[in-house]
Amino acid sequence: AMRAGPPCTRGWSARQGELESKEVTAKKSSQQPMFLIAIPQLGDPNFVRSVVLILHHDGEGAFGLVVNHPIELTLGAFAREHSMACHSRVRDVPVLRGGPVEPTRGWILHEDGELAEREDVLPGLAVSGSMESLTHLLAEGTSMRLLLGYAGWGEGQLEHEMAQGSWLTVEADPKHVLVTPASECWNAILREMGVDPARLAIGTGIH
Repeated sequence: AMRAGPPCTRGWSARQGELESKEVTAKKSSQQPMFLIAIPQLGDPNFVRSVVLILHHDGEGAFGLVVNHPIELTLGAFAREHSMACHSRVRDVPVLRGGPVEPTRGWILHEDGELAEREDVLPGLAVSGSMESLTHLLAEGTSMRLLLGYAGWGEGQLEHEMAQGSWLTVEADPKHVLVTPASECWNAILREMGVDPARLAIGTGIH
């Protein structure tokens, strides 16, 4: 008998302007969702001053979304391109680059706990991926972030990077996804952790 698969977060593909529903496995994890905070010495241009919301992490690998890398596109412009209604409250919110993997696939992080197609990440934060959800959230003007692409790690890869000190970790907080401006997110989380971003940036490390 086939075992039921893990819960999936559906992401859609925006290839050639068409939005096509796709699926990516985002298995529920017993761990508290966390932020990975990239240190400047990480050296990977994909993750410069990144804050990554890890949605799943187990022995097979990890899946996350970078929540602080805006691209030159707003939700309003995106909605116009795809003939979707967009509430004025979210019209000027930038679309985010969620990571280097599959940059035409999208996810929505939002605060609508009543939406049918969603996975709850934390109280006040859920992830969705269907076109129906995106259409509804844009029209309602719900506090949301649209992310294109994701960050993925293979078996043991993230553990190795963490052991090398490439990332700081802290419990995830919805406000840094939905409220804190992307340009301030990295600094704000470090300050809350008691880390001086300026000292970290010049490579003195944490003492």
